[in-house]
Amino acid sequence: MFQILKRNPMAVLIAVSMHAVIILFMVVGVDWLKQPEQPKSNVEVVQARIIDQTKVLEEVKRLQEVDKKKEQQKIAKEREEQKRLQELKKRQQNEKKRLAELEKKRKAEQKKAAEAEAKRKAEEKKRKVAEAKRKEEQKRAAAAEAKRKAEEKKRKEAEAKRIATEKKRKAAEEKKRKEAEAKRIAEEKKRKAAEAKRIAEEKKRRIAEQKRKAAEAKKRAEEEARKAREAELQAAIEAERNARETDRFSTLIEQKVTNSWVRPAGIGDGLKCTLRVRLAPGGVVLAANVVKSSGSGAFDRSATAAVYKADPLPVPKDGLFERFRDITFEFDPN
Repeated sequence: MFQILKRNPMAVLIAVSMHAVIILFMVVGVDWLKQPEQPKSNVEVVQARIIDQTKVLEEVKRLQEVDKKKEQQKIAKEREEQKRLQELKKRQQNEKKRLAELEKKRKAEQKKAAEAEAKRKAEEKKRKVAEAKRKEEQKRAAAAEAKRKAEEKKRKEAEAKRIATEKKRKAAEEKKRKEAEAKRIAEEKKRKAAEAKRIAEEKKRRIAEQKRKAAEAKKRAEEEARKAREAELQAAIEAERNARETDRFSTLIEQKVTNSWVRPAGIGDGLKCTLRVRLAPGGVVLAANVVKSSGSGAFDRSATAAVYKADPLPVPKDGLFERFRDITFEFDPN
């Protein structure tokens, strides 16, 4: 009451002035039954009007209700502003976190690039060392090749001498060698034919194995596709069931709250408000708040009282209850 007087001093001043005028008339005690004499005067007579105290009180009451409604609107507006500021703060915190993650990722990429560059330089150094070693080995190989050629020349001379010495022996052995070679060629031909047959059979076996594996892979793919379709169908059925259960329990909650509502005195039809209710398992009511007012404080209070009176509210007992921990619905007893 004091806050209302403090915010609306003009309305209070008007009310006090009206009361003062009424008291003044009562103190003066004017006899309204006596017929007043009309003095002969040139002064203009002012017609006075009787102030109805009931109308004054009604006006004061109306002004108080107007102030009360403005106060409620101001409180609702302050709550909405606080909610907006909280959401803005949350978005700023999320943006700060995202920027921190981007900075962390950038530093990690810089570190990775530096490590890759260091690795490249190390490999380049290693390559140069290997190249120098290769050239040194080529040099040693060239020297060894020169030495080998000299030794080869010497060996050829000795070999020519040896060939001349052994030519007669080889002539005798050549016939025997040719006979053995012919026999070896025949056996080699026979072995190659067997090997070709084995390879053909192995190729045939591999083709059969590939066909078998392809058939098994096709069968597995078809089985996986069937399981995926069944899982998708089961998920759709479960989602539809959950939606029906959610609608059913939401309707039950609204009906129970409506049945528990007691209409305040002087409240007409057509009022409705939006309620936010937090629940514990079993439907126990933890909190009930008006998130969108009907414009009538008495109606809003009766709506939250109906929620607490309907405790516990009907809720599902399975995992679907998580959807009912924090619910918002429109309370419309009409």
